[in-house]
Amino acid sequence: MRRFVSALLLFFLFPSFAYASDNYDRLIPLAKKYVGVPYQFGGSSEKGFDCSGFTRHVMRGLGVTLARTTAEQYNQGIAVKREDLRIGDLVFFETYKKGPSHAGIYIGDHRFIHASSSKGITVTSLDDSYYKKRYIGARRVLAYEEAAGQFRDIGKDFWANEEIAALGKEEIVLGYAKSYFKPDETITRADAAGLIATYLKLDMNNRKETFTDVPSDHWAVGAINALAKENIVNKNDKSFQPDEPLTREQLAMWFAEAWKLKRGADVPFTDVKETDAAYDAIEKLVASGIANGYEDGTFRPKETVTRAQFAVFFYRAINAK
Repeated sequence: MRRFVSALLLFFLFPSFAYASDNYDRLIPLAKKYVGVPYQFGGSSEKGFDCSGFTRHVMRGLGVTLARTTAEQYNQGIAVKREDLRIGDLVFFETYKKGPSHAGIYIGDHRFIHASSSKGITVTSLDDSYYKKRYIGARRVLAYEEAAGQFRDIGKDFWANEEIAALGKEEIVLGYAKSYFKPDETITRADAAGLIATYLKLDMNNRKETFTDVPSDHWAVGAINALAKENIVNKNDKSFQPDEPLTREQLAMWFAEAWKLKRGADVPFTDVKETDAAYDAIEKLVASGIANGYEDGTFRPKETVTRAQFAVFFYRAINAK
């Protein structure tokens, strides 16, 4: 009973714990859903953040515990050179006093997300004149044990190695803590939404409850709402089922809309009828070379998609002509 009460207290005090995961692909959707939240000295919730409160809150969602103050966070993890920055590294600045007094999270492309005293949660370039001359260093607090593009459970002879490695080198996918990719796990609808919204650079700061099962504190609420806004997912559905596995027909419909794919010649499948909701999308996916049917003439639309399969489809969509 005591354990149960303690768990309830943790949930209500820190609701993001309900979604804590060591899946680093969730980092950018988790952080960007707060863009626009005002700055609040001592703040550590969506009502308002200060800089270290924000970094601590986001990292908690990835299963990483940070100290409360900027100065303390500057002593955590390992030091990283600016030219070696990876997504998720903490970046530090000397602003209003001697030593580290401001912190943010590096999100790639020379940009970091942080709680600005004047703009609230915002994304800023490291080359910004104000921050460039005040930059003092970075610390790696995520458990990256391999170089970008390398994963401990993906060997050179793995069937999807080339695509996963390419996405990893570009940090389009980050994988899990300790450089695992978990290729055989099914990918959830929320995780797929997060990757797509991040790659397409969609605005992810809408935390309204568009779907009954995606509350405002869900890590992917902004990504899911962004896809709904772009009609990539059906915003008229009452529920989204974020934790359910993504199926091949769902992937086809999302990708067809996200990449504005065009149809080619009909490719008949014995298990896909013209009256099926996903028929056109499946045809577009096949015509673009993103996915193919099986040797027995089926597409298996209800079959779930693994993380490795999604990576291959994702890579092909990104590079489709």
